[in-house]
Amino acid sequence: MAAALRMAGAILALGSALIALAVGAGSVPWLGAPLLAAGVGQAVAAVLVLRGRSASPLLALLALIAPTAVWVGVLALAAEPATALPAWPMLAETALALVAAPILCRRARSSAEPRPLPALLALVLSSAVVAVVATMAFAGTEAGRFAVPHGEHGLTIEDHGHH
Repeated sequence: MAAALRMAGAILALGSALIALAVGAGSVPWLGAPLLAAGVGQAVAAVLVLRGRSASPLLALLALIAPTAVWVGVLALAAEPATALPAWPMLAETALALVAAPILCRRARSSAEPRPLPALLALVLSSAVVAVVATMAFAGTEAGRFAVPHGEHGLTIEDHGHH
């Protein structure tokens, strides 16, 4: 069960990484750079765990907590520049990261393969959570402002009143 939980934590960390990268890419450089670095660190930690290796607890903790620390630090020090970071995506990133952090920071007790059913359930449930949270978070980023609405990808239907 522990292996399945670690896999779910890795999926949550990947979701957090994607949101950190999306927010960082659309932010001013002094806010974006730490978010981009944290997103890369989160992705590395998650991929290591998914490949059956342990991420360094220090790397996982720093990468997963850094975006929250940057965001809260900017809010505390300078509320005006903090508005440059979109609130909903940062809250979503924080939620995923804070759930993933303690899971990924725990050392794997054994190298045994996860049992198939718990592993499948962990992957499906964590992927569903990340899909919902990340999709809504992406909509609040700079890139999300320019995204094509769902269902309108390349299909144009013109009705000229002819039936």
